[in-house]
Parts: sequence; structure tokens; C-alpha cells
Amino acid sequence: MHFSTLTSATLLALASLATANPCLTYNDANTLATNFGKLISAYSNKLANQTLTPGFVDYSESVNSLIDNGGTGPTPLLGATFTSRAKFEAGSAPQPAVPFTVKNLWYNCNTITIRWESDQKPQPVVGISVAQTVYAPVTGNPSKFMIQSIWAEFDSAAWAVNLGVLVPAPKKEKKREVAFEG
Repeated sequence: MHFSTLTSATLLALASLATANPCLTYNDANTLATNFGKLISAYSNKLANQTLTPGFVDYSESVNSLIDNGGTGPTPLLGATFTSRAKFEAGSAPQPAVPFTVKNLWYNCNTITIRWESDQKPQPVVGISVAQTVYAPVTGNPSKFMIQSIWAEFDSAAWAVNLGVLVPAPKKEKKREVAFEG
């Protein structure tokens, strides 16, 4: 009796593993990271539809501060930036293309961490984005996974300088001196 119970439990566990969603591969993670970059550097609704789920949510205090030009406008700093793919598309489509290079990529079963750089002028912008993915095979998509949500932070002060929204103070010629008492 004990043997048959153990065998049944083992078979049930194996069956659940066989029906579980697969994990990201390097190719899936790299494709989604590259596509995320292209949504910044060469945006298209087609690519957004291939890369982001309809219920996609984007969180970025960096983007929220730029939306409000660094002020305290109507976009809550700690709120979601976009609460659906449609809202992301509406907000991203009119934006100018900016350079975007994936510098590093780390992933596990359903999460991709992307370290990236946007070689803008006069200041380069470096950021980290963490994308949560779901298994969502769609015929014709380059990956069987899609990004469900993303958390992105970057040097928004440098981006604001590049937009002309923030003008850095001139450099001081004289350095302050610090004296230490012994």
C-alpha cells in the first residue's frame, strides 16, 4: 500500500512537471532584450505587439520624472508609467528614436535583467531594466515568451540634460579645501 501511494505521488509530480510552462532559454531572453531595445531605438506597434502582452505594465520613476519634465506634475512618481500595451504604444509611438545598446543580460526561468546604454549627446544614459515574462506562444513571434511587466530605472538627470530640460550649473574653478584636525 505504501509503495503504491509513493508511486502515485511520484507519477503525479512528474505529470505536473510535464505540463508546466517551459523556462526562458538564452535565445528567448536575448530576443526579448533586443526587442525591448528596439522599442526605444526603432519603435513600431508590430514589434510592441510581438514583445509585450496586452496587459503589459511598465514601472519607471525615471520615465515618470521625464514625463513631468522633472516637476511634480500629474504623473505620480511611484505609480505605474503605462498600465497596458495600448497605453505604452500611445506614449511611445510619437517619441523620437534614441540609440540603445544591450550591455549585459542575465535571466532565469521567467525574468530578464538588462543593463543597457543609450549613447545620447551630450551625456550617455545607462540603465537597468528587469522584465517579467510569460510563456505566450504566438505564431510568427520571434520568441514563445512575451514581456508582462518591466521595472526600468536609468540616469534621468542625464536624459533631462540631453532634452534641454535640465541645465547643469557651471563648474567651479576653485575646489574647496577640507582641513582635518589630528
